[in-house]
Amino acid sequence: MSESEKKSPKGTGKKNEPVKNTARKMPPRSSKAGIVWLIIMILLGVMLMFRSSDQPEVLTQSAFESKLRDKTILTMKLLQDSNDVFQIEGEMKTSAKTGNDKSSAHINYSTRIVMSDELDTLMRNSGASLTVENDNSGFWNFFFASILPVLLIIGIIYFVSMRQMKMNGGGAMEFGKSKARMIPPDELNVHFSDVAGADEAKEEIGEIVEFLKDPLRFQLLGGKIPKGCLLVGDPGTGKTLMAKAVACEAGVPFFSISGSDFVEMFVGVGASRVRDMFDQARKNMPCLIFIDEIDAVGRSRFSGWGGGHDEREQTLNAMLVEMDGLESRNGVIVLAATNRPDVLDPALLRPGRFDRQVVMDLPDIRGRRQILDVHVKKIKVDANVDLDVIAKTTPGFSGAELANLCNEAALLAARRNKEEISQTELEDARDKVSYGAERRSRRMSDRERRLTAYHEAGHTLIALHNEYCTPVHKVTIIPRGQSLGATFLMPEEDTYTKSKLELQATMAMSLGGRAAEEIIFGDITTGAVADIQQLTGIARRMVCIFGMTKLGPVKLGDYTNHLHMRIDGPPPESMSNETAREIDLEVRALIDAAYEEAKTCLTTHKDQLEKLAEALLEKETLSVAEVKELLGMTPPPSSPEPECNSETPTNDAVQIANVDNPTADIELKIGTQDDANA
Repeated sequence: MSESEKKSPKGTGKKNEPVKNTARKMPPRSSKAGIVWLIIMILLGVMLMFRSSDQPEVLTQSAFESKLRDKTILTMKLLQDSNDVFQIEGEMKTSAKTGNDKSSAHINYSTRIVMSDELDTLMRNSGASLTVENDNSGFWNFFFASILPVLLIIGIIYFVSMRQMKMNGGGAMEFGKSKARMIPPDELNVHFSDVAGADEAKEEIGEIVEFLKDPLRFQLLGGKIPKGCLLVGDPGTGKTLMAKAVACEAGVPFFSISGSDFVEMFVGVGASRVRDMFDQARKNMPCLIFIDEIDAVGRSRFSGWGGGHDEREQTLNAMLVEMDGLESRNGVIVLAATNRPDVLDPALLRPGRFDRQVVMDLPDIRGRRQILDVHVKKIKVDANVDLDVIAKTTPGFSGAELANLCNEAALLAARRNKEEISQTELEDARDKVSYGAERRSRRMSDRERRLTAYHEAGHTLIALHNEYCTPVHKVTIIPRGQSLGATFLMPEEDTYTKSKLELQATMAMSLGGRAAEEIIFGDITTGAVADIQQLTGIARRMVCIFGMTKLGPVKLGDYTNHLHMRIDGPPPESMSNETAREIDLEVRALIDAAYEEAKTCLTTHKDQLEKLAEALLEKETLSVAEVKELLGMTPPPSSPEPECNSETPTNDAVQIANVDNPTADIELKIGTQDDANA
């Protein structure tokens, strides 16, 4: 069987059949508009040219009588407008001489006269050819010559404008209509089984599905249907996918719209579309309305943006009234998604409008493994692939990033002419998604390669000899992104808190590269710039937020406040100069202690540092098993869990994790030998 037959899709029943592209390539709208306007300009130019070339000379009645006396009038065509008023057109002689060309000496003329007996006698004695017409041919000539081209141009402009309006969502009277599209449940084809890594969110939002399927069971107990549910989470965590699954599982009409579809350039359109959307939903009760990126219209009215007649504010007011106003709207449930709940208006978040908020959090190790299981079903994976390793080494990855990881692994396997995806492709794809592609083409001198090897070896040795450090996964000196090398860590499990000893160990490991440079070469380089930035942030949080120094458990300053989060946020907390100096001294003491610890560890195991660096120069990449085999180390005994690292963290621990945002970057890559030009 040929390769093409092996790779033919299942269920088609046809082999080696080329795929036909039946999609018509439509020209862009801008080119269509340009062609239409070009035709209009050509028509207008032709009309003006003909009109200018055949334009008759207009004569007054006295001038006409003078021409009759001089015998220069050749022809006269009389068109009667009223009883005594006539329109006369014809040819007359000119005073210019053009040689033998007689036709060039004749021009057209036009005049309007009041007939009298004297003028009638003069016209008859002039010798000019006289014809009288009683029809309306003059009017039609004027119509076709002057009015019709203008009407054609107006018609073409109207046609183009109306076509553009319809392509943009309706005609002139359709601006106030809602752009929400009703999607049948069978068209979505997304179920709860397709949403992995969000068990709590599925359980919480599943009550809405059960209510829509069997509302009587809840009504007998006096329960009311929730009016709204807000899906909150980081980008890529599956908020839109969850909304599709709810609509598909419930089997009810599903209206989908984006928050940006409400606001247009016309004032009042957003509020009108909100009212029209809820009117359509009431006609299809029970139903679901899904508003994606609701922060586009639901931003707080007290944030300082816009005035009292801001279009976004009018749209928000209309939405507040429709969700919980005087009119009852039982049977219409609003689902909304946002990754910025902090900017939403408080009136929108109160019970009665959005009765519950479902958090779509970043998945833990178990959730990441479930997400990987869903995505590897769509690709060919080797049977020996260990997805647990990928799940452990991807802390902080969202569902979308894991899907991208699987896709990148498939592309790498295809580029390497493999029939199945192995563990190597998955790990290479993980590193590529996290830190960029390998830059083997970057030319490095032998000195820089040795510096990078000792730098990464310093990080690795401290992680191996400190029981509180996150375990090492592999180490490499291959340039990747802006880095010349990296030490990758693999946590045993997700941690939501950090103890003081663990943070100190992380700081010591961050300075392992700088300490190795000083011990071996007696000099330091700019390669530790990212390490210094990381450990300084850890030290300052230990002092100002976690209260892990002699200053005590006191929050000092407004360290966690983001500059662009909300302009109406709390003012920065006051701090005296003496307190600021004590904070700087404590931060300096923590960093100095970590540096001394790193230097002591590497000085003690200098022979291992030399051996590991030489192996990196030879092989460029070493796994943790190869490192331990090289150094003759046995796996260290598992250290007892710190008290704060319980499976179910306490409320205080959760608060610390939320404030710290628990250093996801530190968990995965510590001590990068950065490019000196970064």
